[in-house]
Amino acid sequence: MCTSISKNADGLIFGRNMDIDCSFGERFVLTPRRFPLTYKCLEASKEHYGFFGTAAVVDNYPLYAEGANEYGLCVAALNFTYNAYYSDYREDMVNLAPYELIPKLLSECKSINEARAMLESVNLVNIPFKEDLPLSYLHFHIADKYESLVFEVTKNGNRIYDNPIGVLANNPPFDIQLNNLSAYNYIKNQTREPTFFSIEPYSLGISATGLPGDYSSFSRFVKASFLSHYSNWENKIPQMLAILGAVAVPRGAVIEKCKEHYTLYSCVVDAEELIYYYKAHNSIITSVFNVSSLDMNGTSLEIHHFI
Repeated sequence: MCTSISKNADGLIFGRNMDIDCSFGERFVLTPRRFPLTYKCLEASKEHYGFFGTAAVVDNYPLYAEGANEYGLCVAALNFTYNAYYSDYREDMVNLAPYELIPKLLSECKSINEARAMLESVNLVNIPFKEDLPLSYLHFHIADKYESLVFEVTKNGNRIYDNPIGVLANNPPFDIQLNNLSAYNYIKNQTREPTFFSIEPYSLGISATGLPGDYSSFSRFVKASFLSHYSNWENKIPQMLAILGAVAVPRGAVIEKCKEHYTLYSCVVDAEELIYYYKAHNSIITSVFNVSSLDMNGTSLEIHHFI
């Protein structure tokens, strides 16, 4: 589970809900330009673009759930179980472990066009970070202020989809999600005039009757798409947090195999101002990190706890 949203509201605003069954040691992590990035199948990168986001740090390596770089490119990894497929090493491709894709994109790409070019040669290999840390099966939402795309790897190979909606959820594959969205074209935000009974509507909002409200990925995709499209983005950060809240999963609403799956946190990146906002499920306070005030030229990870 998870939902991500990108929106150009006088600059890119990128948000995501992390829906999961437990905390994973998440922290705000800045990876500065001179922190050495290591890879399983590639040479280490000693200098690169600086980037930041929510990550677990294991053995001094940042395992990012989502992030953005100093040029405003944003990437989020979302659960894609049963569909994601990781291959063996290939000589003719750029071989990356799945957890390496976010650092690779954010450390080397300034824009969607550069990210797309890189993705065309990427092979996600079946290599875990450590034996006791199994692979997560993921797909990826990538955005700059001009457009967004989705990167998926299945048994049918790599797929790079243009994402005109700016929304991603989980299974099924993105093209099926997009096709399903067409069934909701009739839903509006404005109250309709009666068509054959001259009876006034009993409530405001009735024109959105049929908008899904459950927590499945199909429903979260449709609802987030509707809200993103019709929203007033004048106050863009509170608005993004409100939309993420509308598709968030409260604790106790979804239980699988005796485990609660819920929205652990919501986060928003103001990619224009390089400000990162984080709101935990059990807090009414939003942590705010102004990345412009941090040392982007350092050699060590900068790690901060959330409120």
